[in-house]
Amino acid sequence: MGAFDKEFRVKMTDEPGALAAHCEAIAAEDVNILAIVAIAGEPTSAAIVTDNAAATITALNVAGADYSVTDLKFAKLEHKPGSLASFTREMGESGINLTSLYVMAIEGDSATIGYTTDD
Repeated sequence: MGAFDKEFRVKMTDEPGALAAHCEAIAAEDVNILAIVAIAGEPTSAAIVTDNAAATITALNVAGADYSVTDLKFAKLEHKPGSLASFTREMGESGINLTSLYVMAIEGDSATIGYTTDD
């Protein structure tokens, strides 16, 4: 298991402090969160990418979190208008269903994205 090649999807209650509890559990294992999105609704959840997958698993298990782990894939795109549109269109036309997508880094003329699929 690589350092940051996993996405953690955590189901949470929709109440103040729920996200903080999970972030604190991850921090307690000395893990940095590299990317995160949290959305309220049914279910309320967070998708998290960290710099240490093994320690994140330990943290979430200790916290009793309801979570799943998915492989994170990467692509490097030109950092210009339309690059992400082209990438997502190509994926769709290939029959690949994206389940999440992150901008992980922008360096000069390129952008690195992380993404998950349902296959």
